[in-house]
Amino acid sequence: MKKLLQKLPSAGASPLRIRKILEWGCACGLLLTIVLTAAAVRYQTVCARVCGDTLRLHILANSDTVEDQLLKLQVRDAVLEQVTAATQYAETKQQAVQTLRTAMPDLQRTAQRTLRHAGSSQQVQCRLEEIPFAARRYSGFWLPAGTYTALRIELGSAQGHNWFCVLYPALCVGSSEARYADTEENALVFGGYQVRFALLDTARNVWQKITD
Repeated sequence: MKKLLQKLPSAGASPLRIRKILEWGCACGLLLTIVLTAAAVRYQTVCARVCGDTLRLHILANSDTVEDQLLKLQVRDAVLEQVTAATQYAETKQQAVQTLRTAMPDLQRTAQRTLRHAGSSQQVQCRLEEIPFAARRYSGFWLPAGTYTALRIELGSAQGHNWFCVLYPALCVGSSEARYADTEENALVFGGYQVRFALLDTARNVWQKITD
């Protein structure tokens, strides 16, 4: 900034020099706008890909009583064990979804049986649907806000606090090898995402010429 101020025209500067400096300033501003817009579009594109390539699990408890929340966790454990066995060989989110569709009746029976063994008469509803989620940071990874495909399991009236995680990639079970196929998606979810463009380097060069 100090260098730029020193470059500002003095009272005796020629009109040509003033014009050149103004043109450089306008060019730099326009280029910076283009770079920032492109970066924002690229970021949103990667976020959308993450949403489209992720399968989540969403379990809603009957209520927020201690008993109902404990029942929710029991159902979670039983369902996760079955889901992990069913989807562990899925290579894409689409394969995982298709496997869950096939296994849905068994999953519902597992959840219902878990409640019954715990002495609860609550009914279970299981379905796959598109659900909007807020951005959420888990231990070791982060998911952007957006609409995700989710296995939704409702217990009883489903008015209690929920529990959710990621079925594909298999992040729920803490698999160290669970990753997205796309490098940018992994960088966004697990950290280290950077947007780099040739335009950004160009903008830096223009700024350097102005300030030198």
